[in-house]
Amino acid sequence: MRKEWLAMMTGCLLVSSASATVISGGIDYPSIWACEETKFHWYCDVEPEITPGPTKPGAKAKSREEAALEELERLRKALEAKRALALMQPSPENLKTYITAQEALMDRASVFSDVWRRVIWANPDLNYQLRNPVNNAAIQVRDVERTQKERASMKEIAREWGVFFVFRSDCPYCHRMAPALKLLADTYGITIFPISLDGGVLPEFPSPARDNGMARALDVKQVPYVALGNIKDRRLIPLGSGVLSVQDIVERIYILTQTQPGELY
Repeated sequence: MRKEWLAMMTGCLLVSSASATVISGGIDYPSIWACEETKFHWYCDVEPEITPGPTKPGAKAKSREEAALEELERLRKALEAKRALALMQPSPENLKTYITAQEALMDRASVFSDVWRRVIWANPDLNYQLRNPVNNAAIQVRDVERTQKERASMKEIAREWGVFFVFRSDCPYCHRMAPALKLLADTYGITIFPISLDGGVLPEFPSPARDNGMARALDVKQVPYVALGNIKDRRLIPLGSGVLSVQDIVERIYILTQTQPGELY
């Protein structure tokens, strides 16, 4: 009986092996015996091979400026976060943490300021104070020099430019302004064109012109009002409203006719 069982098992194994050989020719895995027993009916799911895609080029290295900007933003946000916590929960520990962070940032600012002035001292072309000094002695020298230029240019300006003076006879500020304009005309020879809005006169200008639309053209909103007018090309340049001194008027005329925006700054 034992021999019969062995012969039967051997036969079954041979048949199964042959069957597997036949079947394996039509499947995409080695054999059913190679499958994991946890799979449904020993059904092998062969995982597809993943082909690596093209390698992405390396990220561009950050510039020093970009790295510094990110670091500054990080410090700023960290300080703001500590400040917010100290405000919302003002415990001694939170205040100490915030003050420490603030002091560290202030130390950076102090070093920056110190290096800044050292660079300015070593590079005169970057020194703004050479153009606009803050030292009292230098300010006096600059003011004297500029005043001389302004006065020297006024005689040349008076050949082509005149000053429109718009006023009302009942305006106390206009009465205060009139002597300055009369002195301007006497000193520099520039022509003053008085324009009366109400038909009245001033002692310094007894024969003014009546307003014939000039006030509207100059967009006069209050008096006294003065503007430069060029007799050749008919340009009109407002000088300002309100009471102005002779020096104020001379300075404004010089700046508006002899300099470019930003030149004196």
